[in-house]
Amino acid sequence: MIFRGTLRRPALLALLVLLTQGCWSKPAVVSFPANVPKAAEHSLALETATEPANDLGAEETAPAETATASSETPAATLPQAIEGGRRLEAMLPESRLAAPDKDLAGAATKYDTRVYSRTVGAPLVLAWQYRQDPEGVIVGFDFSNRGGNRILPERYNIDKNLFFTRDFQFRFDDRARQDIHLSVTDWAASQDRQFRLSELMNSVLHFFPRRYVPAIAAAGGRSIVTLPTGERVEFDAETHEVLSGVLAEAPVDLNPDRTKRRFAGIDYVGKGLVVRADARGTDPRLGTTATIVASEPGCAGGGCKKLCRVASKELWEQKGAVRFKFPTDEEFDRYLHSRCGFGIPQGGDNAVAALY
Repeated sequence: MIFRGTLRRPALLALLVLLTQGCWSKPAVVSFPANVPKAAEHSLALETATEPANDLGAEETAPAETATASSETPAATLPQAIEGGRRLEAMLPESRLAAPDKDLAGAATKYDTRVYSRTVGAPLVLAWQYRQDPEGVIVGFDFSNRGGNRILPERYNIDKNLFFTRDFQFRFDDRARQDIHLSVTDWAASQDRQFRLSELMNSVLHFFPRRYVPAIAAAGGRSIVTLPTGERVEFDAETHEVLSGVLAEAPVDLNPDRTKRRFAGIDYVGKGLVVRADARGTDPRLGTTATIVASEPGCAGGGCKKLCRVASKELWEQKGAVRFKFPTDEEFDRYLHSRCGFGIPQGGDNAVAALY
């Protein structure tokens, strides 16, 4: 993984960061200094834990295994690999894999995050945007498929008022376990070729168990996302199509008839449990029906899922900040057993591939 940028001294990075307010502000662009360690200096670290530590990249935690370096470059020693990981983590705080800082998120919704753009590769491409709260803590990241590919053939072009997109937003307010979720939004044109906010196809997904705060890193032209379950998904770093992992993706439905248009074809195929709600033009968590799907441990095939549908008001607060009602997995597991007859799958391999 090689990052290139226009800055030669990391200390000058702060001079190029334009702090902007709100979700719709133009984000500041952050590129990588030339002295960020190359792949041979910070290998992929395979970290295994039955209970995740508060910071899997902390000083006292050493990688259990490192990937083999290329034959052209001598393999880094273990201390070098650890130090390289620390240096990159300082540059990429959104790539740090860690457990949630706490269970409960704040009672109020705050609109005070600042958005920065992360560019990678050569030539530079916009890989993702990340969000910081006023204290400089990472509380989310997002990216968009702007078309011209198999998932979305139509292209986004703001000059022509064409807003074809599939947006992915990973949010974790206060880095709390309670409200870790993924929002996916598809936007297609109506019959009159107009794009209306009322026709946004919105979906919200919560993944369980919630062992980690989502993290994102770049490697070999891919953006690697670690889900709360510890499972990973690989996206094309330029087009943002899903390439592999525990999410399966279908093309954006471009049907001009909004009443027949399907919600985002994003399916979870991992070993955990997913809660999903959909809505057209509104918040899917309010006044809808949610679908809960759990994997069957030790079972393979299409008939190995347990399914339950409940009113969204049973899962999310319907007034004020729209928070998930169960800040801990233990509370939600008890609810599931009483309401749906099954709980959060806990089996499976806990090994996590952490990219630094």
